[in-house]
Amino acid sequence: MTAQLAPLAAHDPRSRDPRLEELVGFVGYRPNALLTMARKPGLLAAVLGLVQAALRDEGELPSPLRFLVACEVSRTAGCLYSATHTVHAAHHLGVPWAKLAELHQYTTSLHYSPDERAALAIATAGGASPIGSSEAVFAQARCHFNEAQILEIVAGIALFGWFNRWNSLVGSELEEAPGEALRHIPWLGGLQAPVH
Repeated sequence: MTAQLAPLAAHDPRSRDPRLEELVGFVGYRPNALLTMARKPGLLAAVLGLVQAALRDEGELPSPLRFLVACEVSRTAGCLYSATHTVHAAHHLGVPWAKLAELHQYTTSLHYSPDERAALAIATAGGASPIGSSEAVFAQARCHFNEAQILEIVAGIALFGWFNRWNSLVGSELEEAPGEALRHIPWLGGLQAPVH
């Protein structure tokens, strides 16, 4: 499948934003979605600022949990590109493949703690379209997290709302490095790449 909008060429100076270079150092590859966003002046910087604030800055929640939330919202939204990327990043942060392979059944999997289940329930609600009533998942989350921590959960969900829409609509082409996750996570095979 070819993306509907092409990413910048690797040698294009617009693809050399210092924040992107730092992210590339973290994940180990240049994400096609971000290289496509870099074609519009100011857009890449804005998105990378949100990524930094929502996922990468120091926070009250551990980074692996933040990325698990991103995995679940992308899984629920059905975005193969974003789900594969977030699974790859979560594994890079130390989340075992076996745990990630059971994300689709986190409510019963012994790999997930009650805290993680509460955070992931908000992500499941946030990835649905339309979003239904969220009162019960927030009530459950308040048994495990303070308001600042819940805000971090919601920030990650909202950030991936952007990425899920962008990547599903544009059909961002999956890179080889995160594609490794497809060999370890069976439920990723159930997500459909966009048909253009």
